[in-house]
Amino acid sequence: MHIKHKKISYIAEINLKSTSAYKQQVLKMCDAFSKKGFAVTLYVINLNDVKFEQLKRKYLLKSNFKIRQVFNKIEKLNFITRIIFSFIIYFKLKNKSEIIFSRSVFSSIILSLNKIVNILEVHQPMLGFTSFLFNFFKKNILSYTKFILINKNINKHLNLKRKLYIIADDGVDLKDFNIKKKIKYQNSCVYTGSLFKGKGIEIILSLAEKIRKINFYIYGETRTASKDVIKKCKNLKNIKIFGHVDYCKIPEILKSHKIILMPYSKAVYGNYKNMNIADFMSPLKLFDYLAAGRIILASKSNSYSHILKDKKNSLLCNPSNINDWINAINLVVLKKINLIKLQQNSKKTANLYSWDERINKIMKFINQKYI
Repeated sequence: MHIKHKKISYIAEINLKSTSAYKQQVLKMCDAFSKKGFAVTLYVINLNDVKFEQLKRKYLLKSNFKIRQVFNKIEKLNFITRIIFSFIIYFKLKNKSEIIFSRSVFSSIILSLNKIVNILEVHQPMLGFTSFLFNFFKKNILSYTKFILINKNINKHLNLKRKLYIIADDGVDLKDFNIKKKIKYQNSCVYTGSLFKGKGIEIILSLAEKIRKINFYIYGETRTASKDVIKKCKNLKNIKIFGHVDYCKIPEILKSHKIILMPYSKAVYGNYKNMNIADFMSPLKLFDYLAAGRIILASKSNSYSHILKDKKNSLLCNPSNINDWINAINLVVLKKINLIKLQQNSKKTANLYSWDERINKIMKFINQKYI
């Protein structure tokens, strides 16, 4: 890898107090860049008195990098503050000779309009005024921006020429899971992540009602679930909800269980309640699950069909057929399938999707702009 610039400015519209997957992904990317020898500076909305050592401990970061806040008090961006954020970023970076990596569409637009080369990573289709601005200035943007798309389906909305983008799935730090942990819960299933509609809580509820001999452990931010869902969970003795846990605890939690669930519905929602993201996903949990080397039960989905293969590294189920899930659980509990092979293949697949491999792919792609 022959990169002239060894400095990276990473732009992310995040509040460091949040518990979002967005924040985790950004920190892990900065960590991976730093481990490759780049001097990384991450620009965020607000530090909120969060110390780097706290982040390092909670997210199992292996290296050091700088974090700079743009605002002192603002914790969440609206349209006006997003514009202000982007202009402040521009003035900070306009005279710097380094790689600019952005998760902020507005920042990328302003940088491009000022003829500053940047890399924009996109995780979902653009909406509303963001989409309008992008398309209005698209010709200018495409002259100075290259794109990292988390999922191939995103380009159906962006309509980029193939030479302007690559597809880069999310990843995992394999060392995070390099711990010895025996399976503590043999007849149990575990789920980690948010509880937004369609992320899996509905299927877990149905399973818990039908298979009372199996316990279901849920680690996820309860604020993302409806009150009705939480009430139903509390009424079932075989569902245990633990709420949000720091990422540093996830490897041990996953390795303690035999079965790991990723039960997406056909329609999946997140922070944008009206946007079905089922076709645009590259779930962080997927790569954690693979690295854990346990039995993955997941919904069939085009978003990750190139990664998960039924009866090879996972058991895939129809999200609309609860009996499919029951049968899959019985296959595992009754050992009617080669469980060791599934676990071995899971870990082999994880090796292909490390953060290091993702960085290598991205740097190979953008190298031509910086040599």
